[in-house]
Formats: sequence, C-alpha cells, structure tokens
Amino acid sequence: MEEHNVLRSTRSGFCIYDTRGFDYDRVDEALLELKEWMAPDGVHHKKLCSRQEDHVLVPMLNNELEDASSSMFIKRSVNCVMVVANAYEIYKSLKLDDFKPLDALKQLYCSSSLNKSNGNPILILTHGDELSTEDRIDCRLKICKHLGTSESNGIYDIVCVTEYGLLADEFDPISAYSVTEAVYRSLLISDRAQLVKKTFKDWALFALSCLMCFIASIFACLAQLFNVLAQKHKGKLKW
Repeated sequence: MEEHNVLRSTRSGFCIYDTRGFDYDRVDEALLELKEWMAPDGVHHKKLCSRQEDHVLVPMLNNELEDASSSMFIKRSVNCVMVVANAYEIYKSLKLDDFKPLDALKQLYCSSSLNKSNGNPILILTHGDELSTEDRIDCRLKICKHLGTSESNGIYDIVCVTEYGLLADEFDPISAYSVTEAVYRSLLISDRAQLVKKTFKDWALFALSCLMCFIASIFACLAQLFNVLAQKHKGKLKW
C-alpha cells in the first residue's frame, strides 16, 4: 500500500492510499482485507496487501516485509473510500451475459465495512473512453441501477491514462473537472469525520464558558430560592 501526502496548507494536509486491485473470483478474500483496512487501527505506508499466490514471492521480499512491519510509519484511519472499476471490462462482460464483474463490484461497493464510513464510497469508472458514447452512457446507467445509487451523484467517469499516469489529452476539461470534483468531494467527506485540533486558546474559551455557565446556574438557583421565600412570607413584612 502506497501513501501519498498532499499539503493543503502549512499546517494541514491529507493522505491518499493506493492499493492493489481485487480479483473478481475472490470477492470474499477482498472483503476480509477491506474490513481490516476499515478497522479503527487504520492503514499505514507499505502495509502489505497480500494474495494467496504471493507465498511464492515471500522469500524474495523479506527486507521489504520487515520495512512494512516497521513502527516508523504512522497509522491513519480511513475517512473516505474511492472504489475504482473498469467500465469497459464490466460492460463487455454484460454483453456476454456475464454478471460476475458487476456482482463483485456490488458486493464491494455495498459491503458493511464501507457503509460504516461516511455514506457510500465514491465510485470511479475508468476506461469508459474505449466504449462508444452510447455504450458509455448505457454502462453507467446499468452499473448505477445494479448498485442502487444515483447516476449523477458520487460517481465519476475518468478516461484512461498513459503508462506515466497522465491524461492522454491534457486539455480534456471534462476529465479534469471530474478528477477535481472527485477529490474535492472526498475532502468534504473526510473533513466531516475529522475532529478539529483545538489550540490552547480554544480550550481557554471553553473553560471560561463553562465557568460562566456554572456561575449563571448558581444565580438562577439563588433567584429561585429567594422567590420561594418571598412567596412564603408575602404580607408578613412590615415597614
């Protein structure tokens, strides 16, 4: 698992974690790993994303495994999840009456582990530019209908990138807007779950407000007490 740090200001930022993809034939294994990621302990840089066939590579990765288990990496809780799916692959499978990729996506997207976070995860569809415009729209509608989610809220269609991770057309405003909105939406979701760190001034104001409330409650009790006494001795006072 790779951690990418992005600074928002000199005092704050956010982290994006990139993970390995899941196999359509091993959904149960993927859900178990996902549950581990969403645990309160969270994730950390170089966290091992293992698969059953990886036992062959373990002897060659001893040093990296030691680094992955090191305590030098900070554990962070997951506040927002982006599920990335290959729209081209799913749609071609649907054309062949193969619902396995779509069903696997639904199990992942609707898993109880993700629902415990802040609402539904953000869905990113890739490789849609390899389909025709009509098929691309039809694919989006079918996926959203199967997942039971809105076609226009929380789902983004991103074109393919080059081997260097760049857009093939750097001047594609639609893709640039989709990526920007997806990141912005994820930050809004994450900020809702992130507690603001209080400074000394904040704690001082909180303590002062508590003290003022305590004093006000004392005066309120005294006012009520004197009011009761005044009603009891009404007419008995002589000037």
